[in-house]
Amino acid sequence: MTDTTETEFKLRAIRPLEVALVDAALRELGVPCRASASGTHTDTYLDDDRGTLAAAGIGLRLRVGSGLPRLTCKARGSATNGLFVREEHDSVWSSTNLPQAARELPPELRDRIEPFVLDRVLQPVLTMVTQRDTRMLVHEDQDLCELTIDRVEAGADGRSIVFHEVELEVADDLDTNRRLVDSLLQRLPLQTAADDKPTYATARLGLHAVVMASVGPEASIVAAVMQLTARHLDCMHTAEVGVRSDRDPEHLHAMRVAVRRLRSVVRAFRDLWPHDVADGLLAALGEVGSQLGAVRDLDVTLAALAAQCAELPTVLRLPAERTVAWIRNLRTTANEGLQAWLRSNDRLRAQGELETTLSACDRTSTLAMAPTKNEVQSRIAHAAARLRRAIAEISPELPTEPLHALRLASKRLRYLAEEFDRLPGQDYEKSLGKIIALQQALGAVCDHDLAARRLIDWIRPAVEASADGALMAAALGGLAACNTMAAAKARKRARSTLARVDRKRVWKRFEANESTAANTTN
Repeated sequence: MTDTTETEFKLRAIRPLEVALVDAALRELGVPCRASASGTHTDTYLDDDRGTLAAAGIGLRLRVGSGLPRLTCKARGSATNGLFVREEHDSVWSSTNLPQAARELPPELRDRIEPFVLDRVLQPVLTMVTQRDTRMLVHEDQDLCELTIDRVEAGADGRSIVFHEVELEVADDLDTNRRLVDSLLQRLPLQTAADDKPTYATARLGLHAVVMASVGPEASIVAAVMQLTARHLDCMHTAEVGVRSDRDPEHLHAMRVAVRRLRSVVRAFRDLWPHDVADGLLAALGEVGSQLGAVRDLDVTLAALAAQCAELPTVLRLPAERTVAWIRNLRTTANEGLQAWLRSNDRLRAQGELETTLSACDRTSTLAMAPTKNEVQSRIAHAAARLRRAIAEISPELPTEPLHALRLASKRLRYLAEEFDRLPGQDYEKSLGKIIALQQALGAVCDHDLAARRLIDWIRPAVEASADGALMAAALGGLAACNTMAAAKARKRARSTLARVDRKRVWKRFEANESTAANTTN
């Protein structure tokens, strides 16, 4: 398995291009070539019946004809003025058959594909036969780039097209490569490519492509909601790739946020689905959030403990470090459970059912066809009213359970307002900033409260697992005390933040006008 970051310039010919013409241009420019080769290979691109990988900017192909057959996954990357930068993951494929499901792929490729296609069948969607001439170009005795001249015949559904490309895969010195590109553009019938080969071929062949268009204020609310669910599902899939690698806790955080935002959309517009279907969607998303939360909460606790251990008396610092190591083992065990769950057949099937149900909302009702701007105003006003009531009802001591409910109410208002803050006529920015500050202030209290309770609950099992149980118990108690004191300080800051939020001008920006207020249904 090889993992690389591919950096290459893509130049597409505006008419058939002869190899001799490119070679003549290179000689004219005085660019030395230290090696050359020619060959033909066939790429078969795979996707599910929904075009999920193509919509996510992912290419999965099997290449045959140049060495051993290889499976390659190219991830979504950046493309600017013909320069493409993206991750490429490559593995030998020893079977004589095409893979039919993500679970059949080599493990690392599976973990980059399965979050998108789940357990759906993989099928060939595009074939490209490429006649390739390769030149390794040098500059000042260093490899500069591998230049390829490609004649591509792409086919699908009985149709075919032919096009030509020149690619320069950068080996060294990006600026010199860019100057060479500019010179070739001046001498040859080439232009910088705006897309890669399979995307270009798909468009030329007239194959279906999913395009996520922007939704304006006059578009139907169902169009807006479907766009939002598609966006958050894409974020969820992309983050899951990182979660499966477990290289950075931020991937887990991003996936959890995507799930929360998706749940927020369903909750705010639940009347687009039958009542029991909406309940089922919320429950399914809640289950995903719970699975992710078991590991994420431990990540948050471990991040905080690193600084808190230094606050303990010297005699407790070494036991505290052993305690942190013990908690890391808990995290490892929890993550092993999460990884197994993510790949399980039951979870893949449940996620597929969830995504199908999300798309099966009522698209023909009067509500579904209502203008986005009207429905958004009323529902944001409703979410703001709920938060305002929760603020009015909570006692000054900010007890844990009501405070947690208040945090959820602030989060729901924030997520909903952020989804539509660019609609014409919406001016939430200043008030939204205060809601975000409130959510963060309340979140600090909740995090410290949770950590204190957990640390106390861990005293008995940690003691039983350690040879110096008394000192570990003392360390856990000391760390719990640190979090209790931190929670008290965070409550004080949260009270100040509440006072700044609970002002008339803050709520005024979230109010619906008279024509939309009557439409509130949640």
